[in-house]
Amino acid sequence: MAQGRSWHRAAGRLFSAEGALEVRLRREGISCRIDLLADVPVEIKTGGGPLPADLPTERPEHIEQLAMYCALLERPNGRLVHIAVEEGRPTGVGATDVTFRDLSKVHGEMRAREAVLRRAIDRKEPVALPRCRWFGRGCEFQLAGACDCRGEEARESAVILEEVRSTTERPDISARWLAALIQSSTVPTSSGLDRFRELVYPRRAFFDRSRTVGAAPAEPSAPAARVPDLYDRLLETTESGPVGEVLQLPSAANAPEEEVVGFRGAPLLLRTSKAWSRVQPSDAVTRFPQYALDLGFRCAATGTSVGRVVLGYEHAEEDADRLQVLEFRFDPIDVLARLAEDRARRISAALADASPRGLEPCAAWMFGDCPYKVDCACGADASRSQR
Repeated sequence: MAQGRSWHRAAGRLFSAEGALEVRLRREGISCRIDLLADVPVEIKTGGGPLPADLPTERPEHIEQLAMYCALLERPNGRLVHIAVEEGRPTGVGATDVTFRDLSKVHGEMRAREAVLRRAIDRKEPVALPRCRWFGRGCEFQLAGACDCRGEEARESAVILEEVRSTTERPDISARWLAALIQSSTVPTSSGLDRFRELVYPRRAFFDRSRTVGAAPAEPSAPAARVPDLYDRLLETTESGPVGEVLQLPSAANAPEEEVVGFRGAPLLLRTSKAWSRVQPSDAVTRFPQYALDLGFRCAATGTSVGRVVLGYEHAEEDADRLQVLEFRFDPIDVLARLAEDRARRISAALADASPRGLEPCAAWMFGDCPYKVDCACGADASRSQR
């Protein structure tokens, strides 16, 4: 799976010039991420073994997923690209164009499935859900006895598959993609970090990565937020705009693995705050230095100089006061790029030496709830790392 994700990321970087990458779209409560929005929506799949010869039979879930994207976009045509990887190298690419008939039927089936799934979630039981296609195929929930399915449940509706008008192989696209992937040689090496947050808090990253399996510290208990669904509301609002407004920005090969979400072409951070008052733009860097650093590292990874923070205030009385959008400009961005490289290198060295010496302490406000404060012993007043 990790290898598949890496090649998926590599494919996105290689072919991002052909369209918008990882476009996020939300309509009437149903959301999706389209791998590549080119002349048609493109869904990319990676895996071992031979390429599927009969998509509707061998990969019906891939057909359905693409159909749902087409329905949300109100476009009848889509493309599936399957990348076969063996021993760490791409061995084949199969591109297939799929055309659907009545997208309103696809949308109706989506709505029906959503209603059944929501009822099951509300009841905390998989009531009336169809038989899972992973039954008997290594499903971890079945193997753990967490699901009581027997394989006798009703099959999933075939409404979406019945709306397939045609499937057309695209050997021209297959050959071009395979050549580009082979030319890229191997999966691009990253900094070894998973998230940009690790660059913001290097010392915390050391302890997160060096803790033993099964001995993970308990997360600190936080008081219930005044508006517990604020983040979800912000996310829904952000993704409900025009097609292509929210997407993934291609990042450098040596950047953390975390995707960089962009809003109107600039890196985006979505955050909530328990602050009692809105920040003045002139004070944003000193009041929320972690946002500036996190966003700056994302800008450096994507080669952009402008980024945006969508900030929600949980204590605001009115929705009009709950939302603030801050735009940051970094100049020169090369300074943050060098800082990111230096921190990644020192985190790697600290892990190799099994010692966090030389890594900046975290922000002072993190000390109280830090699960590593006894082992780290950095001190509550030690932080100046975000200056």
